Amino acid sequence: MVQNVFYSGASGAVIQFFNDNFVNFDEKLLSRVLNMFTGLLNYQEEGQKFRPNLLFTNNIEALIKNVKEGFMVPMFEDEDPSMFESRMKPLISLSKRDWCIYIDIKENKISYGVCKAMTSIKEKNLLALINDNDALKEKSNKLFCIVLSPINSYCIRLSSLMGNTLYVNFSLDDNKMVDNKNEISEFVDATFAKVRTTQKKLNEIKTMYKNIFTNVINEVNGTICVVVDKEYKDNGLFADGIWLKEPISFSKLFFQSKSYNEEKLGALAQLFMSMLNFDGITVVDNLGRIRAYNVFVEANSKKLGHIVGGARKRAAYTVLNTKKRGIIGVYFQSHDGEIFFKLVGEKKLKKRGSKPKPPLLEPVSSNDDAIITSIPVVDEKTLNENIV
Repeated sequence: MVQNVFYSGASGAVIQFFNDNFVNFDEKLLSRVLNMFTGLLNYQEEGQKFRPNLLFTNNIEALIKNVKEGFMVPMFEDEDPSMFESRMKPLISLSKRDWCIYIDIKENKISYGVCKAMTSIKEKNLLALINDNDALKEKSNKLFCIVLSPINSYCIRLSSLMGNTLYVNFSLDDNKMVDNKNEISEFVDATFAKVRTTQKKLNEIKTMYKNIFTNVINEVNGTICVVVDKEYKDNGLFADGIWLKEPISFSKLFFQSKSYNEEKLGALAQLFMSMLNFDGITVVDNLGRIRAYNVFVEANSKKLGHIVGGARKRAAYTVLNTKKRGIIGVYFQSHDGEIFFKLVGEKKLKKRGSKPKPPLLEPVSSNDDAIITSIPVVDEKTLNENIV
């Protein structure tokens, strides 16, 4: 028996999304975007992985002008989309540390470049600032913007200024749909649960942590970060690792005075990312302090027999299964982008009584307005059916 498996349903959903959210989008350009679509999931240059945010718009100048500290670097300009793939190659190599690739589409001209909000690491990035800008939302009937974001090795998200979202999931496992933003937010909430300060300063330091871990998703092959109580004293579980003589406290840079050293803050953030990129576990406490890194635990193969995954995932569940006093939760990220944050003894850290408003252009929660396109295996009878 011979079977042919195609992703025609996903292709149709992507085309429809562009047509609905970007009036008169160039058909030839869209065809070239589709040709590169799956290649963006695991794009690498010289062994380094990239998960670029591609921002398609009809007025990049207006977008940047309406964003705090918005900045753009024009790179290429063509009369038609024939050079799209060639333009992407050098631009993707620049898409680190919140730099987005823009494709500005005007009549008889397509411009390419990179853009970013040149704000502090404790402030929101470009896509979040666009999302929060009411003036831009009011212009969404004539100012168009679609962001294409690979969120892991099997799922791409499309989001528009109009508030619509499309997930295209190439995994055969429906359970792999994960809202990265919620996982990171829950981890950050646990990490600063014991911090006492003004709401403004608390929001700033949480935003900084979220920015760090958003970059971790894009730049680190995998990591485990364990949250412990501020009074936690290790009894041997995390003995095989490097414990800092003095914990690194980001909070001190915010709370000691009205001013802070931006360069020092950035340098400590980079140091933290380097620790997260080390083999083993990074340990932080619920005052937001970095306590240890390069920590290893011995997995119990009998208790973890049902866990599917490599050494990093087994180590994460080993910590969760210890249920030792003082260990609060585990943040896990695999090399292929699978992410979870789990509390010891609980499945999730939930906020009762409120339903968060989904963002437009930053990572979007699954909700009734979002379209989720899964890609199941189909036989010849169902080959031409719409999979959406």
